[in-house]
Amino acid sequence: MMAPQLALALLARGFAPDIYTAPYGSFMQELIDPESGAARWGAQFALVVLTPFDIPEWPATFATADEADAVAERVAKQLLAACDNFRASSRAEVLLDNFHAFPTRPLGNVGARIAGDRNNFIRRLNVKLGDLVPPGIHLIDTAELSARHGVAHWHDARLWNEAKQPVSFDMAVEYVQTVAGVIAGALGASRKVVVLDLDDTLWGGVIGDAGLSGIELGEGSPRGEAFKAFQQYLRTLRERGILLAVSSKNEPSNARLPFEEHPETVLRLSDFAAFRASWDPKADSLRAMAADLDLGLDSFVFVDDNPAERELIRQSLPEVAVIDLPEDPSEYAGALEATRWLEVARVTDDDRTRAGQYQTRAEVRALAETMDLSAFLSSLDMHAQVAPIDGVSLARATQLINKTNQFNLTTRRLTESEVQGLSHDPSVCTMAVRLADRFGDHGLISVLIASHRGDAVEIDDWLMSCRVLKRGVERMLLCRLVDWAHARGVSELRARFLATGRNELVRNLLDDLGFERCAESEQGTSYRLGLANFESPQHFITVEREELA
Repeated sequence: MMAPQLALALLARGFAPDIYTAPYGSFMQELIDPESGAARWGAQFALVVLTPFDIPEWPATFATADEADAVAERVAKQLLAACDNFRASSRAEVLLDNFHAFPTRPLGNVGARIAGDRNNFIRRLNVKLGDLVPPGIHLIDTAELSARHGVAHWHDARLWNEAKQPVSFDMAVEYVQTVAGVIAGALGASRKVVVLDLDDTLWGGVIGDAGLSGIELGEGSPRGEAFKAFQQYLRTLRERGILLAVSSKNEPSNARLPFEEHPETVLRLSDFAAFRASWDPKADSLRAMAADLDLGLDSFVFVDDNPAERELIRQSLPEVAVIDLPEDPSEYAGALEATRWLEVARVTDDDRTRAGQYQTRAEVRALAETMDLSAFLSSLDMHAQVAPIDGVSLARATQLINKTNQFNLTTRRLTESEVQGLSHDPSVCTMAVRLADRFGDHGLISVLIASHRGDAVEIDDWLMSCRVLKRGVERMLLCRLVDWAHARGVSELRARFLATGRNELVRNLLDDLGFERCAESEQGTSYRLGLANFESPQHFITVEREELA
């Protein structure tokens, strides 16, 4: 019953899916048989929908904690091995449900103390799944979803007995929207920036009228505690890589005051990647932020308590996602989370340092304004590591491939499994580039994938984070690729630029690097670069580590 609803939820995210449904009761066979219908169908994603009735082994009711843990580990490994087997045979990403609790408790409250109690065991099993899940398998947290809405509401016993439907009719939409959010996150379609109003959004009252002591924030009032809790939620979003920004109609000094001096504030000025307080229209403010951050407006979520401001952004900037805040600030975090606009498949180390990297970029821009380009680049003391995509870089490389739109020759999207397959192909060169300078480590910032075909090496994917534009990374990478091509005895490089409406930034990249145009068609502009007389372009980057095969 959920396939049509899942298709609709994905359409709302901008994807038009084809869906294959496995035969009844055969999910394990479909996963482990390389010739199964699902494996041969050619899916990008496989959704494994589970209930507690699918758990293949249970501990004895009065088993010890160690015995229950051992069973939980066996079951978790069995399920994950089946999913990993499917990934190997199909190259699909796997979305795996964890388990909701049973709505009935034969042991009552004492079951919380008994390791073999079924709901107690389910908790142990879910923890094991989270601990052991490998790359390319993404957990759908059904346990949390069912707990939030109530297990009795989530699981319809009559519907299960009559039709073996895993989710009640009432909760099916909630489930498929969650799944669609995870798929969208895996394909780079999640949002990156939360733009926040201030008065009655991050604190109660108007700072310009009430002053520092008059706003509601923190202990002492229900509203003040609600606003503080919302700030704590936002701070956690920042820690996992979401950029926070402020757009407020306020005097700049008033807008900054609570972040600088209020004793109960959770957020500080340093937590914001952009901060704009003025009396200009907020649409203008958001456009300027997008330019400063080198991000598209379709990366933004706008959070403002004022309905008129929300409607203005909807009409002026339809690319921006606008959330309708409820009246009660204690519901703000839930309202933002319910949109699933910020869902991601994985949080990488680079995500966790992203906010600091954007602050560093502002310092670099200030320095660039005082020097000529060559002197500026030389002064940065840039060091790069160029290596094949491996288990360490796989998640971040896939994320960059799917989220980078501006510096991207073709904007081809790949799943983690597809990237992993390319990294194991001896005819393919994969480059993952990390960059550091005297201001700090920028993390993994560029990916290049090229294939040896006949007498040429063809560039299939070339993309880079906009936060390190104009540093010469593209010239350094071209030198590395030419070296790889020379080692294989080929005579030229080939590449293609496919205009998408969002990658105008690299329309002339290949021309500037010395490639010549060969042909233009609906499939893009084709280029070639003869290697016989290739001269390395100047750059100011020291390559510290290079491990290309």
